[in-house]
Amino acid sequence: MERPMTTEELFNRIQDILKEKGRIPSILDYGLATRRPVPVRIYEFDLISKLAHGGSEGIYLDLWIEYSVNGGEEKRKLGTFKTLHEDNEAIHVMAGLLADFIIEERAYVNEHIDDFTWEGVDVHVLGENGKRYGWGCTCCDMETALHRKDELLKKYLQVVVRDNETRKEKVFSRNNPEKGV
Repeated sequence: MERPMTTEELFNRIQDILKEKGRIPSILDYGLATRRPVPVRIYEFDLISKLAHGGSEGIYLDLWIEYSVNGGEEKRKLGTFKTLHEDNEAIHVMAGLLADFIIEERAYVNEHIDDFTWEGVDVHVLGENGKRYGWGCTCCDMETALHRKDELLKKYLQVVVRDNETRKEKVFSRNNPEKGV
């Protein structure tokens, strides 16, 4: 992606996956994404929910993401599912929808993790074949990432440093650790 996915887009994408898999309950009256979308800039967030009887009718399933920012917690709305049914079976059905949403959201984010990585600077080691090792680290700023790169170049031949905001990468080699290749 060329920009971070929004909370609205994430809700709609998971809802579409559930529809494709036939996991949207027949008792559902609607699924509505937030009308105040914000960009999802990190993949490290918790999915928060509230499943409750509505004030006047039906059952609501509200969904948010919650994540850490500057030592505090941010909570952003994803969307709401609603049914007009109010019986005990309807609560069980809506709880099943919640479980399915959690499963599909986690799988989607894990499969598209780069689309949810827009902060910090990643540092990865490259093998002799030029491919990334299966591990790396994310640093909060470029200065820390470049220091980590220098440490890794003592042991490995090549290291790639990626600014997650701009998506720009530089490959550094042990032979020339100051300049990107």
